[in-house]
Amino acid sequence: MYRHHVVRFSRLIYETSRFSESDLLLIVRSTDCYSPRYRAAALRHLVMGAPLSVTLGRPFAERRRLVRVHYAA
Repeated sequence: MYRHHVVRFSRLIYETSRFSESDLLLIVRSTDCYSPRYRAAALRHLVMGAPLSVTLGRPFAERRRLVRVHYAA
């Protein structure tokens, strides 16, 4: 059961990899249009692509919070 969720989330990450940064921001900010998992996958790409001046070399959970603040998402 757990594997199914991991595979499904991995597929969402793959699907959102083709979007530009502005499209990813739109997805993350649109709470009414997209599912929470889809927005989390888009946010993961924003976190991985964020500059070091934003993420400060922190662990992923903290980088995610810093990126949300930086992009006002």
